[in-house]
Amino acid sequence: MLYQRYCASCHGLEGRGDGPAAASLTPAPTDLTAGSADVPHLMQVIDGRQIVRAHGSATMPVWGAVLSQAHADAHTQRIVLLEIQSLAEHVASLAAGAKR
Repeated sequence: MLYQRYCASCHGLEGRGDGPAAASLTPAPTDLTAGSADVPHLMQVIDGRQIVRAHGSATMPVWGAVLSQAHADAHTQRIVLLEIQSLAEHVASLAAGAKR
């Protein structure tokens, strides 16, 4: 659900970089199925600790900040971390599934 909400419009449902918004983006969204990053690295990329060419621009936001704003309770940091971990695990599974 998180991937569909935050990522699929650019990266596509299967993570191939062919989402409905992809054609209008420069640079083009990454094909997530071609990656080999582990979950901890993907978590850093998703939440913005790892600099990625398009992250932080108006085209592709740093999701750690976006997810933090979506939660306004005492457990925000834990919720955001769990959501970022969930997204990272899903992205890793896209790449693993493509290599089978």
